[in-house]
This record gives sequence, C-alpha cells and structure tokens, in this order.
Amino acid sequence: MALTDGQKKALHSAARQAGFSDPDRRLVQQNIGGFYSAADRTASREGFIAVMAFYEGHCGGRLAGCTPGYWASEDAKANPTDSMVHRINCEAKALGMSPRQLDAFVAGSHMTNGKFDTLAACPAYWLRRVLQALLEIRKRKRT
Repeated sequence: MALTDGQKKALHSAARQAGFSDPDRRLVQQNIGGFYSAADRTASREGFIAVMAFYEGHCGGRLAGCTPGYWASEDAKANPTDSMVHRINCEAKALGMSPRQLDAFVAGSHMTNGKFDTLAACPAYWLRRVLQALLEIRKRKRT
C-alpha cells in the first residue's frame, strides 16, 4: 500500500511539529513504521498510524489539527500488540526459549541489532518481524 498525499503531508507536518529533522524523520519511519520514505510502497496503514502516534507522544499528546490522544487510540486499535506479544511468547516457549533468551534474541544482531533490548520495548513493526522469525525457525526445525 502506498500512502496518500494527505498522509505524506501529515507525516512531514507532524515531524516538523515534533522538532525532528528530515534524517531523523526517516529514521523514525523506518524503526517505528517499517518504511524509509513516505513514498515507499511498503508503507502500511499500521506503520503510518504508529509513526503518527510516536510524533503525538513527542508533542505532549496533541498534534495540531487533531483531538488530543487521537493517534495513540488509533494505534492501540490498529496495532494489537498485546495479542502479538502473547503469540510471540507462545512461539518462543514452543522453541524452548526462556523470557531472557527471547529478549536476547530480540536485541541480537539478527533481529533489532540492539535497537530494542527487550520484547516489551518493540513497536508493532518489530513485533511482527520477531513473530515471523520465530515462525520460520519452528518451520525449519520441523523439516
């Protein structure tokens, strides 16, 4: 999915309002939303919402033109992290990983390379990547 022109403008405006430079905005988009550029075809609705919620948090819970807390509530609806964390924990347990080993896996060079030191610190984009990795590991162990 590509972002609409309105969504692209909203991302840039929110980043400016939050005081982020252009390189920092791209870093936030990559690490929080999972896309490097607003024109990136891999940008998802969930990623866009997560980035907007991040900027909203840096602006004291309110972005210009939005109801206070709007993006945080939309992020909670669009990114069901609690259920994803539960599924990740179940997959890790099935692989014989302890919670400490799972956190080490998340922080390791093969996953977030230290960007996030625990599973609880991961935004939705990285939770999806961790889950995909664990599912692949289980699939390979079965064959």
